[in-house]
Amino acid sequence: MEDKLNILFQHWNRQDSKALVAESVDVEDIAIEKLIAETTNYCRYSGRLMWILLDFLIRNIDTIDVFELINLTKKEGDISVLGLVADMAKEKREDIRFDQIINESQPNSTKEIFFYRVAKSKFASKITIQETLPIYEKWNYYCNELRYLTTDKELENSILAIQSS
Repeated sequence: MEDKLNILFQHWNRQDSKALVAESVDVEDIAIEKLIAETTNYCRYSGRLMWILLDFLIRNIDTIDVFELINLTKKEGDISVLGLVADMAKEKREDIRFDQIINESQPNSTKEIFFYRVAKSKFASKITIQETLPIYEKWNYYCNELRYLTTDKELENSILAIQSS
């Protein structure tokens, strides 16, 4: 598992993301849609990976082939995680592409704690279930964590830059 997470962090380190790695190693190039789809399989193992994906989508949704992303995620990823992340991103930045992802996604098949590390702790699980955020409930998960790495000012500046180009 650690090897797979490290490879994903290496890929994200090469993208317009805020992923830091201790040592940069060469990884084979893959399309961003494939990287996102693959990442949805591992977000529940790593909060850091989840926040990197969320932040990237907030800032870069306009560079993604949404239909390719949805198709790849349905085949190779976790569509409920993609829907959740798109829904979270939509709270930060309105974009029709987030709506397209949300509309093509479905909630998790069973209600469960989102992060596996939290589920391993009886105490953390209890608090998470009691204080879960509505956006996670919508996607059939329990979680009380929500973070954005990009500040509102950074987001505003990047959107203005896109609009002026």
